[in-house]
Amino acid sequence: MKDIESISLFTEQLVKLRIGKSLSDIEREVLRESLSGKTYSQIAAKLDYSRDYISQNVAPKLWKLLSSILEERISKNNCRSVLERQLVISQARKKGTAQLGSINLNKITNSAINNCQLLDARVPMGNPYYIERTEQLICHLGINKPGAFIRIKAPRQMGKTSLLMRIVADAIKQKYQTVRLSFQRLDSTVLKDINRFLRWFSANVTRKLQLELKLNEYWDDDIGSVESCTFYFQDYLLSKIDSPIVLALDEVEQIFQSPEIANDFLSMLDSWYGEAKEVKLWQKLRIVLAKSTEVYISMNINKSPFNMGLAIDLSPFTLEQTQELANNYQIELLPEEYNLLMRLVGGHPYLINTTFYHIKCHDTSLERLIKTAGTDTGIYSDHLHRHLQNLQQYPQLKTAFEQVLRAVTPVELEQAVAFKLKSMGLVVQLEGNLVLPSCDLYRRYFYDVLIGI
Repeated sequence: MKDIESISLFTEQLVKLRIGKSLSDIEREVLRESLSGKTYSQIAAKLDYSRDYISQNVAPKLWKLLSSILEERISKNNCRSVLERQLVISQARKKGTAQLGSINLNKITNSAINNCQLLDARVPMGNPYYIERTEQLICHLGINKPGAFIRIKAPRQMGKTSLLMRIVADAIKQKYQTVRLSFQRLDSTVLKDINRFLRWFSANVTRKLQLELKLNEYWDDDIGSVESCTFYFQDYLLSKIDSPIVLALDEVEQIFQSPEIANDFLSMLDSWYGEAKEVKLWQKLRIVLAKSTEVYISMNINKSPFNMGLAIDLSPFTLEQTQELANNYQIELLPEEYNLLMRLVGGHPYLINTTFYHIKCHDTSLERLIKTAGTDTGIYSDHLHRHLQNLQQYPQLKTAFEQVLRAVTPVELEQAVAFKLKSMGLVVQLEGNLVLPSCDLYRRYFYDVLIGI
């Protein structure tokens, strides 16, 4: 594994090369501490700043800058894996050696170096490490139905964006018009006003359809922004285009930073779905939403507006899918090793991919990875730290999860709490509100961190 100083120095040199100026002192420290796996609270305490200043000001700007430079989404949770991979690729290209650090390049082709990447935000089209799931076929059939509305939901890092990309690709093959819009790109100022948000939404859809922008011709303050947006789609966009339009909306959970806007927007989409049952024009619109269920942990689940259309819950990998991915990595495991891996990570796509990535690209073994799996120095630490931060932010969930960890049999929890822990991916729900930890990794790590040995 590359040391933090090497990764940090590489990143600083890259920034200087691309934008002509260096990182500021505080950006440099936030980067290094994030690479070390420190939380924002720990970073703030060390640097003598407020946590909000670090987490809401310095860090977002840093990750946005690095994402722009590398053309890949970078966050605190994945910065080490992404930057380490970029360093490996850079050094391999420069040196052209057969051996590089801890990675035996004799075992990895140049193609493998470029393709051997962690399944974080997305797996690019054509990547050999994408595993097709039955949900893709269901969605493929779904978008062919007039007025289709599909909701893809799962905890983070389960493959929602990767699936959404393939739905869009399927639609393009069928000569449908497609619009893929990520709400991750929303400016925080846009979420302060429903009128501004709906104009942002309408303008982006219009441009992606390569049509002339005519918002002012259809926007009417007297009828309100929701009705204006509806008429804009009905009387202009849908009337202008003859073929079906697949509207693929990614990371929709971002709008819940403003619950009122989320409620108005999703209620509007729900009304469009209702119109499609009676009005032929609206049947041309096929909507696909992808959202992280982790948004539920801060919500009143009894008021969730996510209840329309066809719900697609992404499930963990089966043993067969895990074996298929291992074959794609050209990794051979014994049957008992597959059993160990499945018990450890429960078929979680990102964790499975992370495991095979390190075995292949870091020339290590499953046995070695499992030994440190449930620690802060293991390969899953970024993933585990994100969950830990969520639990620490919501004491009720933390207390309930501690109860689950202490038990050797399924634990019955309050319905809302069980639902939220399941939405985070930390537990599997059995009959009623009985739950168990999703995998041995969570039981091992969180028992040590939250309860102690």
